[in-house]
Amino acid sequence: MDLNLIRVFVAIYETRSLTATALRLFVTQPAVSQSLGRLRRELDDPLFERDGRVMQPTPLAVSIFPGFRDARNPSRARCRRGA
Repeated sequence: MDLNLIRVFVAIYETRSLTATALRLFVTQPAVSQSLGRLRRELDDPLFERDGRVMQPTPLAVSIFPGFRDARNPSRARCRRGA
């Protein structure tokens, strides 16, 4: 999977907002929406569902977040595991 898609996923999960994700990653909001669309197709899951102004993660998104977060920052993952 494209590392940029993982970065977008982690940012959406942490901010719960496509606009805030775009600002964090210095990209446009349509670019974030396009990336989320690719992730949804690749993983065959909506991943996030709008609840008012907040993007709530689906159960699949909750389950894959730790692995994606660690893939984005391997040194941080090693620290968590005590390596």
